[in-house]
Amino acid sequence: MKALNDAAFQQGLHPVRLSAVLLPVHEVEVRATTRTSRPYGLIDKFIERTIAETRVTAVSEIAEVLALQPALVDRAVRVLRRIGHLPAHSNALELTDLARESLRDGHCYEERREDRRKIYFDGYRCEPLHRRHYGKPTSFLNYAEARALEEQDSRLVMLPALHQFHREALNTLARRTDRAEFNLPSSVENPQDVRPEYVYLRLYIIRALARGGNVRHLAYAPDAGLEYDEHLSELCSSTPDITGFLDQSTAPIADQERRIRNWLGRLGLTGIDPMRHPDGSWHVDLPPGEFHPKGSRQESSVGSFLDLWTVAVRVWCEDPDVRQRALVARTRMILRRAGYRPEELPDLVSHLGAQLEHPDLDVHGLRALVAEAGEQDLAAELDRYLERTSDTP
Repeated sequence: MKALNDAAFQQGLHPVRLSAVLLPVHEVEVRATTRTSRPYGLIDKFIERTIAETRVTAVSEIAEVLALQPALVDRAVRVLRRIGHLPAHSNALELTDLARESLRDGHCYEERREDRRKIYFDGYRCEPLHRRHYGKPTSFLNYAEARALEEQDSRLVMLPALHQFHREALNTLARRTDRAEFNLPSSVENPQDVRPEYVYLRLYIIRALARGGNVRHLAYAPDAGLEYDEHLSELCSSTPDITGFLDQSTAPIADQERRIRNWLGRLGLTGIDPMRHPDGSWHVDLPPGEFHPKGSRQESSVGSFLDLWTVAVRVWCEDPDVRQRALVARTRMILRRAGYRPEELPDLVSHLGAQLEHPDLDVHGLRALVAEAGEQDLAAELDRYLERTSDTP
């Protein structure tokens, strides 16, 4: 599974278990003023500069200074009032803060009111969710939908929603320089929450062990492409309401082993003993006959983790021929996958080396291994990559 493999080979941890949860989230409808920018009209800019640099306060006086028809200046003044550069309900011609900022920056800023958007904050610390959760695939569920989904899927658990939304959280977000990363661009001003309510986000949480035995919980959202979410991972690792649930739901070691043996039994492999490492992770060494072409299992699964509900287990095979075929299969998958970008190849190859126990594998080393396996088409493709990168300054 993608999330388990990321936890092991990208984050450098030892996955023990994957839990499927529904994370409570504050959905906050926000009413705000938006600011847009456009080039200044020539007359508008001169009128504002005249007001700023002189003491004139009447249309006729501005017309005289600029040598323009009063009717033309009057029309421009009405436009400046409408866009918030002059007071709307006063005869005085005094620049607003918006007008002064516009003159300072050389762009005509305009305010458009009644912008409404939804901002999402986690249900425990009221910290904003990254904009990756705002894409079309993301589906936030209301309470009834979340409860119905929990009843349909026995693995899925709704985490408790006990905390009220803190209104200061929105103000804190508005002050952040990176607020656009959380669906609040700088063009949105004076945001005010209208109606906070609870919704739920589907989340996979991987219980993993770091060096020294420290427990960490890594979060991956299925609707956001199963990308590692650093913020939600830190939340899940440090929030007692979440860690307490995850600790209670961790199966005893004997139950973990029983689950793995039952899986092996369904494969007809009752003679294989699962191995538990000192770090708490498990692996099984499957015989070569389980893999193609004799068996039904793809060689590309060698080195990957499998989710068995209460425990995660790494699939392995010590046979050198199977592991070589696994390397070839995984290389072909990398180079043929949709959306493959050549600049990603070094990281992908390093990841592959970690999975198949080729320490410090790089593109040159991979090219040599696939050529040794007789896969000349893959070797040629890697040659083309190496030629392109050698020409890059």
